[in-house]
Amino acid sequence: MPSSKPDASHILFGVATSLERLDGSLDAFAHWAGGTNTRILAVIEPHPDASLVEHRARKLGFTLTIIQSDAEYLDRYFSLVRAFFQHRDENTLWAAFIDDDTFFPSMSNLVSRLGSYDAGKPQYIGGISEDFGQMYNWGYMAYGGAGIFISMPLLDELDRFYDACNAAKVTGDRRLARCIYAHTTTKLTWEPGLHQLDLHGDASGFYESGRPLPLSLHHWKSWFDVDMVALSKVASVCGEECLLRRWRFADDWYLINGFGLVKYSAPLNKKEGEDLRMEMTWQESAYAGGDGFEHTLGPLRPKDEGKISFRLRGAIRCEEEGGEEGGGNCVRQFYVRQQPESSNGPDQVLEVVWRSV
Repeated sequence: MPSSKPDASHILFGVATSLERLDGSLDAFAHWAGGTNTRILAVIEPHPDASLVEHRARKLGFTLTIIQSDAEYLDRYFSLVRAFFQHRDENTLWAAFIDDDTFFPSMSNLVSRLGSYDAGKPQYIGGISEDFGQMYNWGYMAYGGAGIFISMPLLDELDRFYDACNAAKVTGDRRLARCIYAHTTTKLTWEPGLHQLDLHGDASGFYESGRPLPLSLHHWKSWFDVDMVALSKVASVCGEECLLRRWRFADDWYLINGFGLVKYSAPLNKKEGEDLRMEMTWQESAYAGGDGFEHTLGPLRPKDEGKISFRLRGAIRCEEEGGEEGGGNCVRQFYVRQQPESSNGPDQVLEVVWRSV
């Protein structure tokens, strides 16, 4: 059965984006922010329809405060430091920088993991890039798409140096890191569960790995295409803990809940640890060292060119169709295997029905 929503009133999230992209992210935000008492600040360029988006967020169950600014995007991103300082309250323990395509599969897991850190001390917590080439270019820092979590003692320090730090016109995440490194003694704490997901092209190997549910996911509507709203719908039946869980069937088919069904060209060998090796389906790193992803995602195995894949293409709650005979909460998932253009055969569709009783 799905678990109840956690209280996340001590986390204040912030994002710099456009109104159009913000509005397109609300349904995904609702999965993790809805009903948790958290708040989201959004710094956007001036737009006459900002209040309409705030109202839609309230209908989805969370509080969104839009701050309109004429500043350039990178300045708007760093301005979240001052916005966090001004909008925090007596309950706020963490300020979280996110992108408009940052997704937290389980708010319960995130709240629990943050609870393992001492928020009474300066803390700079985040995920690094999976691609060593990205780190080679931008440095060792927390990447905002994965989520960057700043404790209030560190926020106090950053606010004192805000003007000096904002004068450094570098990228948003790097400006924040440079400010922390230059003016405080706090260093990055790498939280491996936070995923920037700098994976170009096909990221299916990451999602199909069967590893523990990530704390965060990113780039799902830009560098690759994964519908987080559809993926997360089944949580209303089986809980957040069942998202992306991998089940192995007797005929060596795997169901990765909310993502796909797959049959590899050769069965995975548990004795040799192949179940733990993530299939590297994405593009190679530009880093010349040849080990671009092992530091975060290893162990890896080559892409299986012969595997059969069905991908989730939609999910609906049965009550959205007017209910289902027999009662109980229900979600229908539709997984599709697309045939190549050279084939004359139709696409194959497999429906999976989840029902709580």
